Amino acid sequence: MSTTLATTTASSAFIEPTHHFFKSSTLAANTPSSLQFLREPRHCSLSRLFPPYPIENYISTANVSLSHAAFVSNISKYCKPSSFEEANSQSVWRDAMREELQALDENCTWSIVKLPQGKRAVGCKWVYKTKFKSDGSLERHKARLVAKGFTQTFRVDYKETFAPAAKMNIVGVLLSVAVNNDWPLFQMDVKNAFLHGELEEEVYMSLPPEHPQEKQEGMVCKLHKAIYGLKQSPRAWMRMVAN
Repeated sequence: MSTTLATTTASSAFIEPTHHFFKSSTLAANTPSSLQFLREPRHCSLSRLFPPYPIENYISTANVSLSHAAFVSNISKYCKPSSFEEANSQSVWRDAMREELQALDENCTWSIVKLPQGKRAVGCKWVYKTKFKSDGSLERHKARLVAKGFTQTFRVDYKETFAPAAKMNIVGVLLSVAVNNDWPLFQMDVKNAFLHGELEEEVYMSLPPEHPQEKQEGMVCKLHKAIYGLKQSPRAWMRMVAN
């Protein structure tokens, strides 16, 4: 069956339209010569229905380890929400958002105040990500509240934004030096790193969706820490590390 189908696909690149699937042209008979191509019959290519190069012929997990194959399959198995409404309808994401808000409160990231006159609040949104372990199994669902930094105004709610960043070339050199000198290597991960940076500017952010005080008019978050998404967050974090 597959051989016959492949032969048919290769021999007939196009099929003629029929009145069952295509409407007849409604162009007037006196169509200008420059638009005559619009009156020519349209053709539907079979290559759209039966691609000549199926992806399963070129992508396979036969030559990779079982753990990596499990990791690849899990990436497409779990889907992250595309909106707050979708995430709020699932218990795992509600717990993740609750955990994030609790961490922000414990870190004294903001204080709820009334927006001063003449000030403008930066928007915020939720970003969702599913994290996996090295063996491909599910580790946890991560929800992060980020500020909409693209709504900030220079010299109003941010000034300097420069912060040094390590390039992969430098990391490779350091690893090479450590290996050649038989030095021990250690890795450290700082959870919610940017939230440890103190803000020098006066920045206000709108309340997160479904916040208990969201319905109170004029209430916003006055930020004390460099929340993710702000333009000056990397600089605030590096200033804290340098000091």
